[in-house]
Amino acid sequence: MQERDALSALKDGEVIGIHSAKELETKLNAASRTLRLAILYFTATWCGPCRFISPLYTTLAGQYPKAVFLKVDIDEARDVAANWNISSVPAFFFVRNGKEVDKMVGADKTALESKIAQHAGST
Repeated sequence: MQERDALSALKDGEVIGIHSAKELETKLNAASRTLRLAILYFTATWCGPCRFISPLYTTLAGQYPKAVFLKVDIDEARDVAANWNISSVPAFFFVRNGKEVDKMVGADKTALESKIAQHAGST
């Protein structure tokens, strides 16, 4: 029953917007319970490189439906950005079983695709 509840909190193939630390905790817990990789994407509306990489992130969410793609606007969810010590965007954190396993800062499309393939391919 719990696993089904966890799965309903996740949207396969979609990017899930995060608006608070509590919401992030709920999604990360759901990802852990279902043994899925979670990818946190920290962004901001004023960030040019973020606008450049956002469409790719959305596309990759569709290509890796078993990974959990989360998106955090650092101006909207300041508590989340502070908790993760975000100093520049775009920033991507790869989380498995509640632990950070990798991260990447910057809008390098090739590196992002390769990291997601590396980590999500093993789910």
